[in-house]
Amino acid sequence: MNKIDGYNPETGEWNDSLTGDYLWASVNTREATPDVMTPYTWSAMRFGFAQMTMLPGYLPVGNICGRIYNNGSVGATAFQALGRGNSMDASSRELYGINPNEIDKWNVPRLPLSLRDRMGVFRNIFGILMKTRKAMKTVAWFVETNPAWCETQKHTLANLDKAELRNWSEQTLTPYLLNSFWWMAGSAIVQSNHISKLRKDLNKRLSPDDTVALLSNVSTDNDILASLGIVAGLDRLRRGQISRDEYCQKYGHRGPHETEVYIPRPAEDPEWIDKQLADLEHAPLDVDTLLAEQRTRYEIALARLKKIERRKFDALLHRIQEAARLTRLREAARSEVIRTFWVSRNFILREDTFFLEYEEILDLLNGVNETVPQIPARKKAYQKFSALPQYPTLIMGAFDPVQWAADPNRRTDIYDVRRQIKKQFTKQIKGFPGSAGQAEGQVRLLDSPEQGDQLQPGEILVAITTNVGWTPIFPRAAAVITDVGAPLSHAAIVARELGIPAVVGCFNATSTLKNGDRVRVDGGQGLVEIMERAE
Repeated sequence: MNKIDGYNPETGEWNDSLTGDYLWASVNTREATPDVMTPYTWSAMRFGFAQMTMLPGYLPVGNICGRIYNNGSVGATAFQALGRGNSMDASSRELYGINPNEIDKWNVPRLPLSLRDRMGVFRNIFGILMKTRKAMKTVAWFVETNPAWCETQKHTLANLDKAELRNWSEQTLTPYLLNSFWWMAGSAIVQSNHISKLRKDLNKRLSPDDTVALLSNVSTDNDILASLGIVAGLDRLRRGQISRDEYCQKYGHRGPHETEVYIPRPAEDPEWIDKQLADLEHAPLDVDTLLAEQRTRYEIALARLKKIERRKFDALLHRIQEAARLTRLREAARSEVIRTFWVSRNFILREDTFFLEYEEILDLLNGVNETVPQIPARKKAYQKFSALPQYPTLIMGAFDPVQWAADPNRRTDIYDVRRQIKKQFTKQIKGFPGSAGQAEGQVRLLDSPEQGDQLQPGEILVAITTNVGWTPIFPRAAAVITDVGAPLSHAAIVARELGIPAVVGCFNATSTLKNGDRVRVDGGQGLVEIMERAE
């Protein structure tokens, strides 16, 4: 591997941990992109994240042996340029699971800053704010019209020759995907900023449980939260309320591996749907019942707020309702962006070029096939990395995943080769309050949603992270605990809607707990207490 830039073009291997002294974190990226990426997917990710560059010359993310990581050093340096020193903005807690009060304990390496760099950060931040504002004006239109656009494009590209396919990609697909990125990112930025401020104000007046309850109840009768769509749709398919074709049309693009276009969509895999239906039969309650119970908790918390804050109640209620609307909008935008990935998948399937980067695919369509002989080596590298365990949540220093995986004492929470990080991790399991409530039960550790049939009703689901593909498992869980996550992560949002206690962003849950341990979960406080160890 070329250790100058961390990239080996022959095998397509990237290892950005070799490119400098950075802190890498997979806190929010692992939820969105849990799989090892093919070269095409990584090239698309780079293109998208390049639009959100804050520090000139540095992407906010990197690729460590196929997996995407946030560059914490770039983010910290950008905030330093804004005059915030060691602090992080309010959305960091909501989106990335970073406690702003503990940022100094991470000893995040900073990058040198020139005056030009500082000016560049201000310019880039202003550009991001303007693009966010512009995207928010049309995001509702995107959510409404995107399904039809995707169907039209899938039919169109099937009939194009190579020259037409290249033109279609450059003139139609790429500009649309760029706009889609901003529809998704813009809605997430606006929602996270609104909720972080609202959460702070509610916590001054109410208990953590009541605050979490008021930030729940996002779904309505006519507009169910998109993250819940997959399990609600399966539940209604199971009960004969919708047909399989209707399910596939509305939810068939959503699944556990939805951001990796190399992996078939659930609608392309009838066995996936059959398995989810079979597993859902084991759920103790149907989704509608869980939503109704959470609605009751919401109404009780709302009554307490009205009693405590009569004068400002109407204004707070408006903010709570706006938080719910923004959450539905954010999740709907993300769902529709995932739908566009299916169009990209059909484009790549035309030439079966998942192991070429986007520009290399355009060259191939133009008759230049210099990189085609590298496909077997790239596919081999992809398979090698895919066979390894999930890498640590935090990485500081040069990281070799093969060497790390061979170590029987390896840590899954942190890899700090020079021990620079001051943050101390103990056996105490503490994270962010994800969803209010308390529950006690036996631990069930799962590495992937494909192991979901192992979770028995009433057990505590423990995982590194979850995404929408895990949603059908949730109704069987008494509570949810994750290593990676934040108050606006999948596990927290879905657990809140279903009224399941959740603690997210613990870092060390999967390394501390084992199957059969009995724990008590306090979702409102973000605490997990080990009651009894399994023999």
